[in-house]
Amino acid sequence: MATILMIDDDREFGSIAETHFKGQGYAFTLVTGGKEGLSRASSLKPDIILLDISMPDMNGMEVLRELQTGDETSDIPVLVVSGKYFDQGMYELFTQERNFRGFVNKPVALSTLQQRVTEALAKK
Repeated sequence: MATILMIDDDREFGSIAETHFKGQGYAFTLVTGGKEGLSRASSLKPDIILLDISMPDMNGMEVLRELQTGDETSDIPVLVVSGKYFDQGMYELFTQERNFRGFVNKPVALSTLQQRVTEALAKK
């Protein structure tokens, strides 16, 4: 089964997602900051990354761009999962990044999130 790395400072949501995805057979790692997420992405080489936009140390766009510069992380698909308002301009900004595979609004049903992960992995 696929390996998921979630980079999100919302520990409660991350823990719920971790329980769900592990129950479905996925390997799942949760980190709560962008810098730690970049480090773990390089060492773990996950199949997909679930990325929050607003975090205390780095924002999601910074993390996404850093992922693209790394040899080990440049091809990892990224789903942005956030409760922040995501207008058309923001969406267009993210779509310019080659790793970006879509945006998922929080709160989100775990079944919907799993469907989006499955779809992104199928296009990998």
